[in-house]
Parts: sequence; structure tokens; C-alpha cells
Amino acid sequence: MAGERVRERRLGLRWAQEELAVAAGVSRQSVAAVESGRQVPSVTAALRLAAALGCSVEELFAPPGQDVFVPVMADEGRPEVGTPLAVARVGDHQVWAPLGESDGHGFALADAVWSEAGPQLLDGASVDGFVVAGCEPALGMVAAAAPGRGPGRLVVVHASSGRSLAAVAAGRAHAAVVHGPAGGLPPVPEGVVRWELARWPVGLAHDGPAPALSEIGTGQVLIAHRDPQAGSQQALLRTLAAAGAPDHVAGPVVSGHLASARMTAAGQVAAGITTAAAAASVGLDFSLWEEHVVQLWADRRFVEHPGMSTLLQVWCSPRVSARLRRLGGYTLTGAGREVNA
Repeated sequence: MAGERVRERRLGLRWAQEELAVAAGVSRQSVAAVESGRQVPSVTAALRLAAALGCSVEELFAPPGQDVFVPVMADEGRPEVGTPLAVARVGDHQVWAPLGESDGHGFALADAVWSEAGPQLLDGASVDGFVVAGCEPALGMVAAAAPGRGPGRLVVVHASSGRSLAAVAAGRAHAAVVHGPAGGLPPVPEGVVRWELARWPVGLAHDGPAPALSEIGTGQVLIAHRDPQAGSQQALLRTLAAAGAPDHVAGPVVSGHLASARMTAAGQVAAGITTAAAAASVGLDFSLWEEHVVQLWADRRFVEHPGMSTLLQVWCSPRVSARLRRLGGYTLTGAGREVNA
């Protein structure tokens, strides 16, 4: 069990065994032996492995039968004590994620708070729910329309497409929302089932004239952008390359499209990488770079999970569809259709 946790966390970071060994200061053979269960690491090695993987020793090596919570995102840092958390069960894992308030639906009810010993469940909290990771801005709205308790509850974790897929691969999320240009989505992992959700434009939000690509590429202006695994960040790099501009982008790395648009609207940056709908929601102008396909990718083991049907039913409901069309920038033709090829 402990070896499986080491392996899952390493894969969540997309590291080879050699990379973990270098980061932890141990041999690759030791990493292989720990992951296979052939070796119990020394106290020193356990501490080094935990530090390299960004977690506590208890999260990696707690005895069987002891409740252990792991972060949905393997690269998630330890929160400050008192941070509100969402928790849920994904297969054999109990997972947690910081409870964000970035979706505009007010304060959400926490399941736990972070303590020195890790997540501390609050009275009445439940680990039922369906964990979906991704940067689709409307996920918060969908979760608000879903049941607040029980297996149909939706636990939304805001993350880029690449990080979300890593969470699914590590067994820490039931599903991920993935986007990219048609024909340019990531390779589909084995055991993943896909559904169409929407199409929307990706580009630059700005207040007034848009910064020139040469200014963006040379870091002359601050741009709210995304982590390297984000579909919108890759769109930025393709756009700069097509214009013959450098890719030395300066500015803060943000968690999602709404965060980028809001930071731009507040005047903290000159512009932000986002979607047309997110830009419109805060009254910004928008320059189109690419149109992206948006899909839901789920681990096949969880296709019959009540939360899976809840998510698709709410997404395709007249209430949500009308709201998305009113926002603008959403093409919903084919939404809810399973992708067979």
C-alpha cells in the first residue's frame, strides 16, 4: 500500500523513478524497491521521499487501516492551518482540495479544515461526491445546481487540463475537463471515456487596445497566464510562434480563466489569457486566438457513479444551457454526447 502511494504521487508529478531518486537524494533502485513493496525505507529515506513528493511521511507510509487523506493535485503544497477544504472519496483514496471561492457563487460549505496533522473533518461532513478537475469556468455553476450532499454532490477542483488528467491517472479525481483545438487534444489514456461539453474561444482579455504580441513575448507587459500544462497556455505559445515573437512571457500564473479575467479587470495586469465568456463576464474586450473543443474525460471505473450522471444532466439542462448561451462564447451543439473515436 505504501509503495503504491509513492508510485501514484510520483506519477501525479509525471516523474520517472530516476527523477524522484534525484529529488530525494536516494538511488533509483531504492525507489523501485519501495514502490514494489520489497523494501521499507529508513526514517531518513522516508523523510526525503515525502519532502520530494510534497507531502507528509504519514500520507505515504501510514499503516493499513489508518485513514489517510491525499491531495487531489499531487503537487499541491501544504495549506495554512485553518484553510477550509473539500474532501471526497475516489475509489480507495480519500482526497482533499483547498476550497476556493473563485466561481462567484458565494461561500461554500467546507468538509474539513487543515490542521497540523492534516485534514480534520468537520461535524456532519461526508466524503460522498464526484471529484471533477478542470478549468471550465462553468463547473462552479454546475456544482451549485447539483445536490449538496450524497454521491451526486460535485466537488470541483480548479486546475489546468494537464494537471487534471494527472489527477485522474493517479486515481485522485473521477473525471477531468480537457480542452484544446480540434485534432490537438492530448492523447487519450487507456481506460478513459469521453463526452462532448462545448466549444469556446481562447484568447486574450484586455481593457482597451490589446497589447502587441511582440510586447507579450518579450515580457514588456504583464500578462495573467497559466501553467505549462494548460491548454490556454499552449494556445499562447502557438500564437506567439506563429507571429514570430519570443515566448518570454512575464506576469502571474493564475489558477483559471475567471481568475485571469478578474485580475485583468482589476488593472493588476495588462491582459489575461482566458475565454470569451470569462472576459465578457467582467466587461473586458477579447481577442480570439483559437477555438477549443471542451470534453469531459472520466475514468471508466466511475462511469456508473451517480455524480457522473448528475454532472452531465445538469450541464445539459435547460437552466444551465440558457445561462451559458446568455454569457456568450459557448457553442453547445453535441453537448452530452459520448465520443466514440
